[in-house]
Amino acid sequence: MSSTQNEKCKGKHFTWSKPMSHMLLEILAEETLKGNKPSSTFKAKSFVKVATEISQKFNVRCEPKHVGNHLKTVKKEWGIITKLKNKSGFGWDDCLKMITVLKDVYDEEVNV
Repeated sequence: MSSTQNEKCKGKHFTWSKPMSHMLLEILAEETLKGNKPSSTFKAKSFVKVATEISQKFNVRCEPKHVGNHLKTVKKEWGIITKLKNKSGFGWDDCLKMITVLKDVYDEEVNV
């Protein structure tokens, strides 16, 4: 196993870098446009495509199950972001791509 693989694969856990996550989303967006997401989930071949392309580009061993698991994580995180940015006192900075909040609103939310 190369040192790059050691950094990205720890035991059974696959570590996603930001460029990998970005590539995953780009490929799945393309797959959606091609009709490979007939319902709330993607066809298996879409996860295989993502895993293959990430493995080749980043010199790691990415498997389709890693893609499915990471997509669940991304969906969960996006749900949290959506919930927070819609709360009173919270906002979204599109340049920084992050939630914004005034300190007093944050302090009140955290101390609930």
